[in-house]
Amino acid sequence: EKVQKQVNELERASRIKRFLSPQVAESVLNSDGEDPFQTHRREVTVVFIDLRGFTDFSDGHEPEEVMQFLRKYHQEIGNLIFKYEGTLEHFAGDGIMVFFNDPIPREEHTELAARMGIDVQARINELRPEWRSKSYKLDVGIGIAAGFATLGTIGFEGRMDYGAIGNVTIMASRLSAEALGGQILINRKTLTKIEHLVEAEPLGEMQLKGFTRPVTTYNISKLK
Repeated sequence: EKVQKQVNELERASRIKRFLSPQVAESVLNSDGEDPFQTHRREVTVVFIDLRGFTDFSDGHEPEEVMQFLRKYHQEIGNLIFKYEGTLEHFAGDGIMVFFNDPIPREEHTELAARMGIDVQARINELRPEWRSKSYKLDVGIGIAAGFATLGTIGFEGRMDYGAIGNVTIMASRLSAEALGGQILINRKTLTKIEHLVEAEPLGEMQLKGFTRPVTTYNISKLK
């Protein structure tokens, strides 16, 4: 029984450290509360980061070069996720999903998401000359949305992930899909939470896939 308890604790620690920055992971592990990965509902801010031009890039370069690029790109984005204490839901080849305010509640979660998005685009601006020198026609579009989601472990035995499910994740994903390179798109509801913090350019209404009504959209340009 004692050994099984230790095994369970090690498995819990391993899961937590997969998704969270080191400082947040340690905070969760040292807490005496309930398992943060139990299914629950909470307001979160979701960020989708999409690499533009990746399909053509992967088709036109050797696999080793593609993987080398992705490792460096993911490291750059991962550093910023950790800096702002976001929770990583997944890394895909050309897409990254992060959410804030879970498992550690943060009152300023939308602000953290916006600051991270701005820092991501700033870092991409620094990397872009190197990409161009190698003829990499790549850029990054970002979508951010705040709202309630259901959170918990999803998957099957032996391959479990921690995820957020709900309209807010779909909204952030669709905004990311519409974002041009260099843009950070948000909807009106999300903007109301951070109007004091950012300057945002109105882009009018967009008909996003999966939403019956057009969505009033804005591009975050910079911090005030």
